[in-house]
Order: sequence, then C-alpha cells, then structure tokens
Amino acid sequence: MAICPGLYVSLALLPLLFGLLLQPSHSGDVSSFDPNTSLSTPSRLLLLTAHPDDETFFFGPTLTSLIPSSETSVSTSPGSNAPDSVPLPFPHVYSLCFSVGNADGLGNVRRLELENSLDIIGVAKDNRWVLDNHEFQDNITAKWDASLIAATVDRYVLDYNISVILTFDSYGVSGHPNHISLYRGVSLLLATSPAGIRYPLVAYSLTSKQLLAKYTGILTPVFVKLKMAFSRALDAMVHGAKSSSSASSDRPIFVAGIKQYHRTVVATLQHRSQRVWFRWLYMAFSQYMWVNEWERIPAIAGGRVL
Repeated sequence: MAICPGLYVSLALLPLLFGLLLQPSHSGDVSSFDPNTSLSTPSRLLLLTAHPDDETFFFGPTLTSLIPSSETSVSTSPGSNAPDSVPLPFPHVYSLCFSVGNADGLGNVRRLELENSLDIIGVAKDNRWVLDNHEFQDNITAKWDASLIAATVDRYVLDYNISVILTFDSYGVSGHPNHISLYRGVSLLLATSPAGIRYPLVAYSLTSKQLLAKYTGILTPVFVKLKMAFSRALDAMVHGAKSSSSASSDRPIFVAGIKQYHRTVVATLQHRSQRVWFRWLYMAFSQYMWVNEWERIPAIAGGRVL
C-alpha cells in the first residue's frame, strides 16, 4: 500500500513543531521594558488590569516569563539570547486590578478567584491589590475617568518605586471601555508626572490584534518563534555574532512555552465563575494565551500626543 509523501513530511516536521512549542522565547530581556535595570537594581513592574481574569486571559505569557515558577531558580530572569550575556535578576512584579468585576453581582467571589489566580502565577501577596471604588465599577459601556486613574496609579508608583507600567493599548484588546480607560489614564500620568525626576517611569501597552489574527491559537507561537529565529540569524550574518539582536527591543515580545502556557491555563481555571463555553474556546485558540507583543505608551495630555 502506497504511503502519501506528505505523511512523511508531516511526521518529519512533528519534532520541529514540538521543539518550537516546548521552550519559551522572547525578544530582548527584562531590559526591553526597563533600560535602567541591573544586577543590583531589579526592575519594578506594575501590571494594571481592569477586571479579575484579565491577568491570565491577556497577560499570561509575559507574567510567566518574568515570574519564576516554583521549579525555577529565582536568582536570574530570562536574559538575552547572546551566549556571553549576563542574566538579569527577575523583576519585582506588582498587580493592581481596578475593579472586583461586580457587573453580575459576583464581586466578592471574583476577588477570591483573582487571589487564587495570582497565587498560581506567582505574584507575591504583598505585591497585589484590587480596588472596589464607585468610580471604577465593571461596566461594558462605561469609560473611567483618566485623571482619576492617573492619580490612583501615581500613588502606587511613588509608594513602591515602580519603574515600568504594563497595561492595555488604545483598543484594549477586546474593545472594552474599561480596558481603554486604563491606557488613557497611564498616558495622562506619563504626561503630567515629572518622570525621570521623581522616578524613571516608562509604560508599555499590550498590542491588540485583528479578529482573525487573534484566534490563530497554537500556530501563533510557532510562527513567531520561527520569525524571531530567522531575524536573529539574518542579523548575525549582517552584523556578526555579537549583533544587536541581543539588545533591548523597541517592541518586546514574550512567547510562552508549554510549561508557561499550562501555568496560565491553571491560573485561568481559578476563575470558576467565568467558566462559560466561549472561555474554553478562548483558552484553546487565543494567541494571547501564547504570545504578548508590547509597544511603548506615549504621553498624552488633553488628547494630544506629546
């Protein structure tokens, strides 16, 4: 019985695909976010989310790359891919959730679910907060006041010497107005705070994708890792072994490996009240469970980019 040649090709590619999925990858390192980080001064990153479950549904690949699991040495973070690079220390990661997600009257339940999720992700209990203020209630139609967001975040930045803020972009990944409000608030904070005087503050937003690109699932980490490998190889040929690919990227990318994806899924499943059918599809097919791409947030004052 004749065997289709395509079967041989498929079988030959399986080890390659498995290898691409097994290990996490990234462009640059933690210094991609914070150029001032050093062996003696770890970065302090503050993740801003709008609702419980945002931390896993959108930011899992970054959090599981920057926070060591219980099986990982906690001394140094994933460094650059240059063989002679010195690994940087893992950053201190903080989480500030602006609401308890009380749109359906489950705020108390969702607050506990968030605690369980952050336990799995590895955010220290003293480094996490969830707000339950009248001004920041979970609402699919409400825009939160950017100036109030900026003032709220500013207090945490000052109290905890935050150097990097991570949050949503101007579309908010899903278009949720609460997500978008966080971006506007951070932009306003950057414009009104004397960054570099009180603290060297920078901020990055998670890049939103078009609908079809958003749900390419397991194909996304394979494609992104191949693209990154090709880019590094090309850069090495052009610039030599010690090329600029080991430097910080203007658009940091974090790609989860299988273990990081599994940790994100386990954390997501702590949100038991949100286990509706389309959430399972999201975990299976969303690229945000595997890949995070970031962009620097510009300072905006009065709707104008500075």
